[in-house]
Amino acid sequence: MIDDELQDLIEKSLNEVATEEESRALEEYLLHDIQARNRYLNEVNLHASLRRRFSTAGEAPVATDLADTNTPGRKLGMVLALATLLILLVGGISLFSPAPAQTAVVAQVVGAYRDADTAYTVGEAVHPGVLEITRGLLRLDFQNGARVTVEGPARIEVIHEKQMTLHRGLITATVPETAIGFVIDTPSAHVVDLGTSFGVSVGDEGLTEVCVFEGEVEVSSPEADRADITPQLVREGQAIRTSENSKTIDSVAYETTRFENAWPVNAGVLQTTGSMRFVTPGPDFQPGNYEDNEHIVVFPERRAFVAPESIRVDLVDPGEYAKSRYRDKPTLSPSRRLTSYLLQLDAYPDGKNPNRRRSVRGQITFAQPIAGVITVTRLLKESEAVFGLPDVAYPTAREIEPRPDGDERPGFDTLILAADRRTLIIELQENPGQLDQVRVLVEAD
Repeated sequence: MIDDELQDLIEKSLNEVATEEESRALEEYLLHDIQARNRYLNEVNLHASLRRRFSTAGEAPVATDLADTNTPGRKLGMVLALATLLILLVGGISLFSPAPAQTAVVAQVVGAYRDADTAYTVGEAVHPGVLEITRGLLRLDFQNGARVTVEGPARIEVIHEKQMTLHRGLITATVPETAIGFVIDTPSAHVVDLGTSFGVSVGDEGLTEVCVFEGEVEVSSPEADRADITPQLVREGQAIRTSENSKTIDSVAYETTRFENAWPVNAGVLQTTGSMRFVTPGPDFQPGNYEDNEHIVVFPERRAFVAPESIRVDLVDPGEYAKSRYRDKPTLSPSRRLTSYLLQLDAYPDGKNPNRRRSVRGQITFAQPIAGVITVTRLLKESEAVFGLPDVAYPTAREIEPRPDGDERPGFDTLILAADRRTLIIELQENPGQLDQVRVLVEAD
């Protein structure tokens, strides 16, 4: 009913037939209700457009003398002008420029805060502007498909869907073909992606380091007129360093340790605890190169892949893994889009007792639900043919040995899929020179 009354008052005002009482009523609406002001301005725009469209050539434009405020119409005119100005200043609406378009969305949050008390939340829209991350990890998914994970403390500025600035802190980026040309600027570098995964860090003094995990990027000066600094192509397994006062872009040793917190979030892992180590891609990205007595090593494999055939797995439901016959194994249909991860413990002889049996425990939580877990040797080989990375040599693994029913002896392996269907709890017992592997298939996001 109020909407009908407001519409009637607006129409009478625009047609210059409103009484003094009606003008005062409309004035009250416009002074105290932003929705009423918005509605009035829309009607004014429509009214003006119609007059321009259908007025005759000889019709004189309507003049409005706001100096005479003795009549209700003149007084209302001043109120409307002030109301319009208020809307523009406060930001209720903009008559001249649209609201900035959403360029990205907060896709994952791992303890990420914008200040001491305000946490980021999954699903937040990100528009052009500055973001402060005081701590934690924040993954931004851009509209063009680029993924950028920011590790706090950091300060970034989103320019548009293909460009951002890292003022300080650390990021890792994964850029698909749809977003090739994605730009990350820093105080001392202009980084242009050429189809790759890479990390960028900026120190307090503006020192920039770029490390390329896969593909290649071009690094140049952020100042377009700096002809004295030669752009440099940085390929997989290479890294560079530059600073604001430097006249060169210097090659440095390829070292990915600093990115091992942020990179897993890019790859769909929310958290690891215990003795888990996530491997960033690079030229040594081969399972056989990672002997480790202290950690279960995690390798990301194929991402968002649709298997051409059904895949047998060992575990699909929450609970502890137990042995079963091959024909009784559950299968995953070929229509599902899955991302694959290989978990591995490859111990080696070391120390005063080199052949002692080792126990390693860890827990890993993925951003998406786990569709299936594979652990027996036969199924590992079958799934390797589908989800294994091209040109990667996979060593033959020894399948894990779960505790038989009723056996109380120590020394067996444990593999548990938690009730949340995203967390895997693992304890592996390993003799040096042997290799345990587990392949985890996760729903693609």
